[in-house]
Amino acid sequence: MFEDVGKPNLVNLLVLGAIGVVLPKILPQMQPAVGTAVQLVIDLFTESEAEATEELVQALVSGTVAEIDKHIERAENPEEGRRSVERSIAQFKRKARQRAHRWGSDDKDRHRRYLRHVRKLREEMRQASPRQEGWQRDIFDDLEEAMEEEA
Repeated sequence: MFEDVGKPNLVNLLVLGAIGVVLPKILPQMQPAVGTAVQLVIDLFTESEAEATEELVQALVSGTVAEIDKHIERAENPEEGRRSVERSIAQFKRKARQRAHRWGSDDKDRHRRYLRHVRKLREEMRQASPRQEGWQRDIFDDLEEAMEEEA
C-alpha cells in the first residue's frame, strides 16, 4: 500500500500539464504565475517521491537486519544460523528487485535502484556486525563479503 506513494501518477501529471497549457490561454496575464506554480508542484512532487522511496528502502533494510539479528540469536549452531540468515537475505533481494522493477523507468534505472537497496543493507550489516561475537560475527562477515561480490 505505502509503496505506491512515491510512484508518479500519470493522470495527475497530465491534468497538471493541461491546466498549465489551458489556463494561460484563458487568462493571459496569469501565464508567468501559472508556469511558476506548475514548476513548483513538479519540484515538490519529485522531492516527495525521493523521500518516500528512501523511507521505504530504509524500512525494508531495518526490518531485514532486525530479522537477521533475531535468527542469529535463536540459532543453536552456525549452520542453522547461516541458513536462516540466507533465507532473510534472499527474501530481501526478492523484495528489492520487485520494488526496483516497479519504480524503475528502464533496465538501467531498475538496476541502479536495486543496487541502492543492496548498498543500504550492506551498510546496516556493517554497523550491526560489531554487536555480534564468535560464529555469529563470522556469519555477518561472510554475508557482507557475499553481498560485496554481487554488487
